[in-house]
This record gives sequence, C-alpha cells and structure tokens, in this order.
Amino acid sequence: MISLAALIVSAACFNAGAEGFLVKGGFSYTHLDLTQSVKDQAKALGADVRNYSGFHAGIGYQTESFGGFTLQPEFMFLSRKGSNFGDKSSWSMNYLELPVNVQWGIDLVALRPFVQASPYVGYSIRNSIKAPEGNVKGFLEHVREGAKRFSYGLGIGGGVELMRKFQISAQYVWNFGQVLNAQEYINNATNVSRDTAAGLELSIALMF
Repeated sequence: MISLAALIVSAACFNAGAEGFLVKGGFSYTHLDLTQSVKDQAKALGADVRNYSGFHAGIGYQTESFGGFTLQPEFMFLSRKGSNFGDKSSWSMNYLELPVNVQWGIDLVALRPFVQASPYVGYSIRNSIKAPEGNVKGFLEHVREGAKRFSYGLGIGGGVELMRKFQISAQYVWNFGQVLNAQEYINNATNVSRDTAAGLELSIALMF
C-alpha cells in the first residue's frame, strides 16, 4: 500500500510538471540530394560534393500531455557545414527554423519514451563559401546566390524524457526546400528543383 501510494504521488508530481520551457542543442549530419547535372558539373570542375556535418541549438515549449500527445514548438538555429568541395573549398548554410514536434509517449513516471513527427519552416540567414580563386569558387558563388532563402520539411523520430528534466531525441529530417539553383550556370541542367537536403539530427534538451 505504501509503495502504491508513493507511485501515485510520483505520477501526480510528474504530470503536474508536464508542460514548460526547454533549451535544446545537438548535432546534425546532412545529405545533399543533388541532380546528376549538378554532380557532373562539380566533378568537371574538380569539386567533390560530400555530406555536411553541423550543429543546432535553440529554445522550445512543451504543452501539457493530453491522451499521451504533446506539442513542442521550437525556435532553432542550424549550422550545416563541414563539407569539402575539393581539397580547400567548403560551403556552409545557416538557418533559423520553426519546427513543431507532435509527440506521443507513454508516461512511466520517471521515464517517458515517445515518437514524434516534426513539420517545420525555415529561413536561410547566411550561406558562405571558402575557396581559392578559380572555376570551383565561381561555381560555388553561383549556387550560393541561387539558393532559396525559405525552406520547409518534415522530421520523423523519437526519444525519451528522464525525470521531466532531460529529453534525448533522434530524428531523420527531409528538407523539401531547394538548397541551391545552378540552372543558369549549367546550360543543359534538368530537374534542378530536386536539389534538396535530408539528414539525421541528434539532440538533448534541458527542461524547466
């Protein structure tokens, strides 16, 4: 009886704090889904288009649970960088994003495993390149200038909350926005609008 009473009190305390603010950060690994025409042009210039690594950080708010569902809107800064286009060239992309995580989880008092879907919209605040003078730099400058400012996409994943203090999550994100536009640079480019990005995000959040 004492154990049952303690469990009920613990559950009540856990649910009483089932909403609040959070600070979140983590790492991301981005894959660029480029059309073959862009890949061919980059290869002809001696540029090796690789994947990006980066980080993300921001704040959010989690609503009170209803039937196991919670909403967790966030305001995030994302820096996708680290990809080399050749030996001395790189291109970094920085975004402000507004994801809304729709979570469903099982309340186990001190532990809450959950799954989530995360539609989001974003805006590119800075695209920068680092390259020596030459054809590769001209190519990167053009695709940077042609990149679309607005982005949107969807993340699918899950995680676990511990003692209503920490949240650990992982998700795969599809960015449906066009991350570059080299159609004017490549005379015979086709289906350039498919130049998008997707990637894996690993995050940890401190909840208040």
